[in-house]
Amino acid sequence: MLMNKLSKQPNSVSITKTLPNTTSKEISIYNSHITDKKLKEFSTKEDLMLMNSLIVRWATYVGVETPEASQLNMLANFIKEHFPTFNAYDLKECISMLASQSLETDAEHYGKISPIYVSKVLKAYQEHKNNVVFKVRENIEKLRETEVVPMPNEERILNFKKLLTIAKGEVMQGLTYIDSGDSIYNFVKHNKLIELSKDLIAEAMDYGGKLYIEQRKKKVTETVIKNQNFKRVADMQFEKEDIIKKYAREFVVNRFLLKMELPELLQKINIEMLKY
Repeated sequence: MLMNKLSKQPNSVSITKTLPNTTSKEISIYNSHITDKKLKEFSTKEDLMLMNSLIVRWATYVGVETPEASQLNMLANFIKEHFPTFNAYDLKECISMLASQSLETDAEHYGKISPIYVSKVLKAYQEHKNNVVFKVRENIEKLRETEVVPMPNEERILNFKKLLTIAKGEVMQGLTYIDSGDSIYNFVKHNKLIELSKDLIAEAMDYGGKLYIEQRKKKVTETVIKNQNFKRVADMQFEKEDIIKKYAREFVVNRFLLKMELPELLQKINIEMLKY
């Protein structure tokens, strides 16, 4: 069996061993993408020397003359500007693939390393790299899914009973219960615990529309007072329908909670009722 170990990195995950259906080369490309210094961050003399040495290697591998010092600097700056998210490993791998003719490109150097030639080659590598990164991320997610240990049925039932008890307590205090993740709504709908009549749906949507207007006004006022960007307000307008439906579902949940006989329902709950 393949042993896998994922280690946390900022904003993502790097792989320290092997991953099913993934080559070691693909893992190296992915890891360098996650952890290595980007070309846009290159600023020191050592960084420039590294870039120049890689361009010299490029020229040697494809059998053309080494560019003059001024040309090397120009090419290094060109690559840094147009491929800022690349890293040194990307350049090494691109050159290696180019030399072994495993990179899919019809770029011709015509005897020298020019910006046009470099751009065409690196764009081909960019496509290859994007495919690799996407594939590795997908395989990481598949691996995670297989490693998730399902919660015991008894624990699931107990946790949901606690959730219902808390929710019931809030509505009995005159509060509106916020159904995060639609957990209770999906439970109610799956088990047909409330009739979703046309009148109830209309009432819920009306409530959702009014609450949306109220919340949008609050957001506008807050944005003006705090001198914030209006993007969040614009996002609300873009997501208007989804937000209204979310409020409508919460209306249904709160109506259910008000009428629900908690002790009776708690005794009835079984694992089949939570399979939604």
